[in-house]
Amino acid sequence: MSTATATTLTPFPLARHLATRGGRRTARRPCVRASAFHPEVSRAVESLQAEFREVDRALALNSSRVAAAFRHARVAPHHFGGSTGYGHDDAGGREALDSVFAHVVGAEAAIVRPQFFSGTHAIACALFALLRPGHELLAVAGPPYDTLEEVIGIRGSANVGSLKDFGVTYREVPPAEDGGLDWDALACAIRPETGCALIQRSCGYSWRKSLSVADIRRAIDLIKMQNPNCKVMVDNCYGEFVETSEPPMVGADLIAGSLIKNPGGTIAPCGGYVAGKKDLVEAAAARLSAPGLGVEFGSAPGHVMRALFQGLFLAPQMVGEAVKVGCLSVLASEEILHAVSTDSLVPSTGRFANCRGHVSQGI
Repeated sequence: MSTATATTLTPFPLARHLATRGGRRTARRPCVRASAFHPEVSRAVESLQAEFREVDRALALNSSRVAAAFRHARVAPHHFGGSTGYGHDDAGGREALDSVFAHVVGAEAAIVRPQFFSGTHAIACALFALLRPGHELLAVAGPPYDTLEEVIGIRGSANVGSLKDFGVTYREVPPAEDGGLDWDALACAIRPETGCALIQRSCGYSWRKSLSVADIRRAIDLIKMQNPNCKVMVDNCYGEFVETSEPPMVGADLIAGSLIKNPGGTIAPCGGYVAGKKDLVEAAAARLSAPGLGVEFGSAPGHVMRALFQGLFLAPQMVGEAVKVGCLSVLASEEILHAVSTDSLVPSTGRFANCRGHVSQGI
């Protein structure tokens, strides 16, 4: 033992309330605050109890659906192992993860891979699966994310393989004055050459309204009524698990998104997905890899595969908490900032209808 004078360490919570009086140590009564939050935050928490209960209901339903998908695919520890990806049905988690994800979003098939660099990459693979030379791409909710501009070919992408380079034209339907879809314009927007209608579910980085699944259903019905052969592709980024249903359940042909957003549950380190009709998912997989390879191949290190399963399992909880935090942040900030978009928060109550769109980006 060291010859230095030993010092007795008092645990922090107790030491904080000790004071020396006349050479004696006496306990000081802790100062108890009425609330752990700032007063405005406390009032906001109390005011949002009805919205929080609705979020908890959605969280429970989504978690139940994810658990059922895991059981249906008989997910077991051996699925968490890695795979080189060079063998058909190589007993890794690849096929099981695809099956779980398809079940969760109500799709015929899905491809979930760490090889998708981002949501933009997954969306690009889906668009190239749906469109051919001479087709038109129609964005029905105004301009898409700026990262898709080069994919489409409307900005700085000449001769690098954009849709425009392959003879695909582009058109968009501006949002209505209230920030939602322009239903009157959409009702006559589809042309014979419109091969794909792109619906961006989230408001993205603009202040328009995010779209609910009910909005997407109505848009799909309008599109298919004008041209049944027009495919509907939904950019589902930031939308997964925000409601209790997903776009394939209401008729979307394909959806695509990123695993580092909602469905990765804050755990997935990389990756993306495409889900929907089986033949179209296979076409998107061929764009990711090569024709003839499809969904049967694809490597994944074991630690990544485990993280993808874990993230998907926890995703409903993480998204639900993010929605709550967003609602709380909006309400508590309104009196201070006076410049908060509240057009998409909890759709079922009508209050903060845009929160779910903006908020899930907080993940």
